[in-house]
Amino acid sequence: MVPKGIQPYYEPCWQGFQDAGKKYGVKTEFRAPELFQLTQQVQVLEDLVSRHVTGITISAVDDTGLDNVVDQATKAGIKVITFDSAAPSTSALCYIGTSNEVAGYDAGVELAKLMDNKGQLAILQGGLGATNLNQRRAGLIKALKEKAPNIQVVGLSDTEGKIEEATKKTEDLLQANPNLRAIFGVSSECVPGAENVFKDKMKKGQLKKGQILLAGFDDQKETLDAIRAGDCQFSIAQKTYKMGWLSLEVLRAAHQGKPIPKNIDTGVELIRKDNVDTYMQDMKKEVQSLASGSFENATTTAATQAK
Repeated sequence: MVPKGIQPYYEPCWQGFQDAGKKYGVKTEFRAPELFQLTQQVQVLEDLVSRHVTGITISAVDDTGLDNVVDQATKAGIKVITFDSAAPSTSALCYIGTSNEVAGYDAGVELAKLMDNKGQLAILQGGLGATNLNQRRAGLIKALKEKAPNIQVVGLSDTEGKIEEATKKTEDLLQANPNLRAIFGVSSECVPGAENVFKDKMKKGQLKKGQILLAGFDDQKETLDAIRAGDCQFSIAQKTYKMGWLSLEVLRAAHQGKPIPKNIDTGVELIRKDNVDTYMQDMKKEVQSLASGSFENATTTAATQAK
């Protein structure tokens, strides 16, 4: 398993991959580039190709930039798929992960309800060139236009995938937009970064709890704590454990010469205060039920549940 880089987000992906490997007697390995950089990910992949591993699942940091190294792996007989972040321009066999535009749309519908279909919204995003994040934002904007045209998007800030940058950009947004009603974070660092600002301003009496709504993506520990505290209204959790488990299932099936679906949408989970402490158990139970059947049943069921 090769993620984009070192980040807590990938821990449940790896856990699912490992657990499936133990079930099938497959040796698994986690190779993370230190930084979210194309050159580092390519270097990791080239090393794995030189070692003639059987299969690789990649969370692609870039699409076309991985073309050559994925081709090298394929020509060497190595099965390559992507998870979490697709690389459709490459020869990877399959993508396993979130349908990002659908997930963004679902987030927009939920956010519109909370905002009573009106008010000013600012968006934080960790990289304005990331395909998966742009798809989420596009889905969010589409939902708002359809469901709540009176919501005005007044800002879009690049957090560069860093919590400290999300904190800085949140401070800037609040300064520039005194009537802001909500902030939505398209990537995992956004809610933790915004929450830093919220806590500081509430401590100083400059902000009341619930004055500005906060929501976003993923299930960083800080995000879950913010939901428990009532400072974050919801988060869209990707089914990361399921991504990892199905990645192993698909690589194993490909190695056995079975037909592989081009895309598997693993779906998402809406985390609120009422399920923040149980959602992960529920997701693991879902995967365990999939694992009790054949690979074909598991992938078909996964696609159906995601819809």
